[in-house]
Amino acid sequence: MNSVQETYVSPRTDVALSNTLVWSVFLFFNFMVTFRVFLSSFLFDIELLVETAYEGFLIFYLFYRLASRALAGNLRANSLEIYLGLMFFLPFISALGARFTFGQPIFYGLMTSREFYLMYGALLVYDLLRRGVVSIELVERLFVFTAWFNLILFYGLSLLTNPSDFRDTGLAGSNPEKGDSVYYRFNMAYMFFGSIYYFVKGFYQHKYRFFLFSGLFLFYILFFRLDRTSMAVAMAAMALFFVTGFHFKRQVLWIGGAGLLLVAGWLFASTFFPQELEQYSDMFVEALQLAGVSKPADGDESIRIYEMKVATEHIMKSPFIGNGKLSNEWAEGGYNKFLGFFYPSDIGVPGQVFIYGIPGAIILYGQFLLAGIYISRIKNTKRNVFLVSLKFFMLALGLDALTNGYVTMYAAQTITALVLIYFFYQKDRIIKNSPSKWEPNYIEPE
Repeated sequence: MNSVQETYVSPRTDVALSNTLVWSVFLFFNFMVTFRVFLSSFLFDIELLVETAYEGFLIFYLFYRLASRALAGNLRANSLEIYLGLMFFLPFISALGARFTFGQPIFYGLMTSREFYLMYGALLVYDLLRRGVVSIELVERLFVFTAWFNLILFYGLSLLTNPSDFRDTGLAGSNPEKGDSVYYRFNMAYMFFGSIYYFVKGFYQHKYRFFLFSGLFLFYILFFRLDRTSMAVAMAAMALFFVTGFHFKRQVLWIGGAGLLLVAGWLFASTFFPQELEQYSDMFVEALQLAGVSKPADGDESIRIYEMKVATEHIMKSPFIGNGKLSNEWAEGGYNKFLGFFYPSDIGVPGQVFIYGIPGAIILYGQFLLAGIYISRIKNTKRNVFLVSLKFFMLALGLDALTNGYVTMYAAQTITALVLIYFFYQKDRIIKNSPSKWEPNYIEPE
């Protein structure tokens, strides 16, 4: 007679597992949508619909949160909330600037910046953390899971489909320095995070498999994405972690070992893949050009000089409120209709000053200063792998934003990193002042 042994699971444990699964799905959804992963993909139209619906939900959440606190008589706001409150008005500043400079109706100005409000998905995550609904460990696991999901998806599409079929769309592009190879223009945020996270974890936990994982993310950036800026900022962030995080003697040992591997790899590549090595050498020269180390090609230089001249002239005319962001639905061709060939995103920071004015740009880029302040005040958890990874992840995104407009187009990426850094800062304050109070379900003061 066969006996069946049953495993008893208490109702409380069952409910806890169910809640964890629900919040895990929500966090994954939030990170994917707010980071706009599918904006450059086959699911572009669906992505825009989901973004619009989620933005409506987040705006409702903001007003509900404000109303609840007002009814409770809690009108205090911490530094993060004050900053995010100021950020709320940037699209209004942009809309006013476009109205005064180009005559664009306010409605179109607001609509063309609507994706900016996806950043408040980060505030919702912080609220869940603060109330103990989810733990920072769960957020970390879902952040890492989302990075792996992106990695597998991008590798799969790059290997199993032909990007050349989408060359004339926003989904794919080509690089002359790599033999005019066509590549997908996928969002690299989670590639940055994955490469940095496992690089940090490898050094802190002394496990070499994490360096292999980091290499998988970095390999995609170097050999599939083929974007010079992405290469430069990812490696710069990892290099700065290495330089600032370890004693000089340990750095010498690691540099020596890494140097031997690089020399061996160079000899192997120069013997069996000389043409590819030369092409990649040209790409890294281009990356140095972007950083200002060497002189760029004449064509690129003349275009950037023209765009800088246009931006400077209009900044001088409207330094405080900016010139706004134009909607293609109102003015076909956007700025090109009024200014000739001109894209603010091409010139990075000056382009954002052109759009938002000097005060608006200070607010926008103030997030990096604010993150630096929070990080400098963390003492007890400063070697946490997730925290350190977020710090250098935000650095990589900040360096990337120096040459493009991604800091507004993908606003939630840096704001999410900022919000999570702020949570670590608050956690550190509680550990410092009342160590016994830090528990997963402890509700931090507003």
